[in-house]
Amino acid sequence: MTDPTPVRSLQIDRQLEEVSNDADEAGLALVREILQEASDRWYGRLVVNVYDSLSNHRNPDPVVHAATAIELLWGYVRLRNRLLVTHTDKHAHSITMDPMSALLAGDYLYASAISALSSVPETRSSGCFETLTVALETITEGFWRTYTPASWTGDDSTVFFEETAGNLGEAATLLGAQLAGFDSPDREHFEQFGHGLSTARQIEVVLNVPPSEAMVVPPSLDKTSLRTHAERRRDDANQALDSLSEAVDAKRLRTFVETTASERNHESWD
Repeated sequence: MTDPTPVRSLQIDRQLEEVSNDADEAGLALVREILQEASDRWYGRLVVNVYDSLSNHRNPDPVVHAATAIELLWGYVRLRNRLLVTHTDKHAHSITMDPMSALLAGDYLYASAISALSSVPETRSSGCFETLTVALETITEGFWRTYTPASWTGDDSTVFFEETAGNLGEAATLLGAQLAGFDSPDREHFEQFGHGLSTARQIEVVLNVPPSEAMVVPPSLDKTSLRTHAERRRDDANQALDSLSEAVDAKRLRTFVETTASERNHESWD
């Protein structure tokens, strides 16, 4: 059977291009910029692969809309992070933007994510809306704890990745499972898989940025601790895959993990 994931990726790209075109007409060029930077559509592909690991009918439309929504939320998160960011002291930086333009573009991205979910069948839409909303609330709390001086303790830089990328990955896996109509004890394993894999991935992205490149990071980074934490979270994700029931095509998910791990990925919070 032909793997439908590349086809779905192209469909996600087309929907994101429509959002970018509409944003251009509204004078929000920053929307296109932020969506083009994260070009591998990893979170959207995660939604698709979880859905395909559970669904026999594989109706492409709902899952593409949900995958588009999570990519738009990822764009929103990255843009909001720019407004709160603390830069490293090791490099020269010129990452600047007009705050009002960034706020408007961020609002546009989030509204577009909600709009994308409006195309999901009514029987699944309420759960998908809740998943997206809960993820955003948790991520916002993570930003607040990281970038508010009174809240940041600086003694655990892993929290930032857990509460941002980790929760976004968890939301992606839940969207795929919800669209497939899957509700069983395996839900907890899916949450662990998405959260762990996404946390590890984003830590590795940050740690692997070349020294000559500017990088947006949390206020404090303990690289040794982060590497250990990333390894631990990848182990958690693999353990979750091992724990999935026979109703799930875990082989498809393992292939996704292996394929995306080998891809050259320069995506960052910048």
